Amino acid sequence: MLKAEQKQICYATPSESTLTARSRIRVLTVFFHPNISVTAMGGAEKRFVETLRFLCGNSEFSVLESPPSLLANFEMKCFRRIISSRLNGAGWLSNYFCWVLWALKASIEGFWFAREAKPQIIFVPNNTFPNLLAGCALKLVLRLPLCVVVHHIDLPSLNVCGKNAGSLYGCYRSVGYGCAVALVKAVAFYVTVSLLKKANAIIAVSRFTFKSLRRSGVLNVKVFVSGNAVDAKFIDDVKPSETLKKYDAVFVGRIAKEKGVFDLLEAWKKVVRVKRDAKLLIIGSGLELELLRNMVALYGLEGNVFVWGRCADVELFKLLKQSKIFVFPSLFEGWGIAVAEALACGLPVVAYDIPALREVFGDCKSVFLVPVKDVDGLAFKILEVLGKSARAYESLSFTSLNYAKRFSWDKVASRDMEILQQCIR
Repeated sequence: MLKAEQKQICYATPSESTLTARSRIRVLTVFFHPNISVTAMGGAEKRFVETLRFLCGNSEFSVLESPPSLLANFEMKCFRRIISSRLNGAGWLSNYFCWVLWALKASIEGFWFAREAKPQIIFVPNNTFPNLLAGCALKLVLRLPLCVVVHHIDLPSLNVCGKNAGSLYGCYRSVGYGCAVALVKAVAFYVTVSLLKKANAIIAVSRFTFKSLRRSGVLNVKVFVSGNAVDAKFIDDVKPSETLKKYDAVFVGRIAKEKGVFDLLEAWKKVVRVKRDAKLLIIGSGLELELLRNMVALYGLEGNVFVWGRCADVELFKLLKQSKIFVFPSLFEGWGIAVAEALACGLPVVAYDIPALREVFGDCKSVFLVPVKDVDGLAFKILEVLGKSARAYESLSFTSLNYAKRFSWDKVASRDMEILQQCIR
């Protein structure tokens, strides 16, 4: 990294004594997350839920949340207000409209909520449009500092978009989206960037995310690099339902084109030509779930590809541990919690070589990165890892488990708390 870039990045590394010595702060949080019928809890939501366990013990959090609550099942001392925006309708356009409606309702109800909570800062744990819109509106009305966690920015990239790398619209089109969806996604990106410029501070989950922010024109906002983690101990305590590996490979993530799941289907057709009984498990939900199921049938892979849909964490980790390798051909990532969870389950990983995954997992010898959109290379690497001897596979599994132990939610939450403290000075 260049020295100029190092000076721009703020690394928050507080000590525990520093945190406990300071007074508690009052935080108003805008926590929109898609309905579980649209997508399961993603990395951004997991990060907030996990860090909030620590943050609530050190400060007073008042949370504006969308239904169904992701916090209700956790014993955390925070105030919650559920804001609904359900409408009749289906499809991506209806969902986007619901999200805008939620942001408007959260902006209004958040004002009255703040009169009771008397917050010192507004915290947005995910840089999606509904969160940012409500957060910026509340900042304007309440005249409070705004801190946003940015997980990833979908920048046009040559290795992802090829000849269409010059525009985000062209990039989305090359990924496989239709004209209307690509246009809406591109417009949402530019609106998101303009809203991020209004923040007082940003927490980026990786150096790559920091660089993406600067390249997108977010220049005058103070950016801190924090990170992500997994609960390796909790995952280790989950025991698989069967001792034998039932699936050759598993994918976990939102069912969307930018997650590379349709590339994975193409690659699996090639895997099956060599290993006829190869079984792939796909876990996740999203607006393109039905399209995925139709593609499985179209390719004649019903006996080789099993679409599970969303599932709770315990069941997820059981299924991961019943699989041999984790395949993650995602095109846009800011960190890669799904990869870290797979490593914590002892799985070797095959993924596309995108900057964030190389930054976080590039040193892990059990993570194999292949060129983006190289479906042949993806299939070849999957077969190569599956073909390793029992002894070699055991070594890879041991490497994965050890690498996952370096990530800690307590450390991430401590950094976030220090950043929030600095924002209200």
